[in-house]
Amino acid sequence: MRWEEGLIISCLVDSDICIDYLRGREYTKVLFRKWMERGLLSISAITHLEIYAGMRKGEESATADFLDNMVTVPVDESVAGSSGNIIRHLRAKGLTISPMDSIIAASALFANVPLVTNKVADYPVAHITGLPIVNGIGK
Repeated sequence: MRWEEGLIISCLVDSDICIDYLRGREYTKVLFRKWMERGLLSISAITHLEIYAGMRKGEESATADFLDNMVTVPVDESVAGSSGNIIRHLRAKGLTISPMDSIIAASALFANVPLVTNKVADYPVAHITGLPIVNGIGK
């Protein structure tokens, strides 16, 4: 599904949770149902890339169906600029974030929604202004 203004997006789901969903991890069904009550689920274009990169033989159809039902936030100039600012801001504080994770964080900021991830430690949220992080498995 393409990004369109006016859609109500509930959250941006990180790659790790999407992969868990595609691999049949039970907690993801509950998690997705909870967030879908609030609006559509979204992913970053980077998550789209990571899902395809990790796809196994025989998963093509299920993967395509899954991605067709997600709103994909594109990596445009705004997201790229925000991502670069995140990296630069964190570097000035002696912190690091991968370029991929910075784009995912910037995508959530662009969509103005929480980032749902099991890899909370990958996102130094205390130093990324305005980015709410939700732990997908509640640990």
